[in-house]
Amino acid sequence: MNIKLSKKIFPFCLFILFSGYALASSIVGLDSKEKELTKIPYFHFNDDEVISQNGESISFNDNYSLSLVNLSIDDKEPLGLISNYYAIQDVLLLKDLHIKELEHKKFGQIKIQTTNKKFIKFQDFQLTDQLRTLKLFFQSKDSHNLLKNFKTIDLRHKNKLAIGYY
Repeated sequence: MNIKLSKKIFPFCLFILFSGYALASSIVGLDSKEKELTKIPYFHFNDDEVISQNGESISFNDNYSLSLVNLSIDDKEPLGLISNYYAIQDVLLLKDLHIKELEHKKFGQIKIQTTNKKFIKFQDFQLTDQLRTLKLFFQSKDSHNLLKNFKTIDLRHKNKLAIGYY
């Protein structure tokens, strides 16, 4: 009777053993996939290199999409610019605008070009206030009419914005 019981339990034990192995290997596989995702390029940086969202340099591979966002900045690390990118992009998405290029100039101007060739200018030390102003404008009723056929938005004026048209 002891042998019959063992024959019934043995396949069950094997099932538990193999399912535990499969679960453990899938968790290890997820960790490696997660590490690979952080290596996916997101930006062209200063036309020299391709970097991830963490600011890590990635060796260029021709298989990468050429539609990466272009970042350019003089004499600074890309992480500050990347965090500015995400803050600005978050507000621009309210009007379905997508950043194609972000340039930070030495005198503090941040110049954005969108995928549909619109330009938006910020001043780096006032970025938080300027984004708040832009968000309020985008959420206003007047923004729909004022943004028809616009070419540029300049937020470098205190608590105001200037809109240029074609």
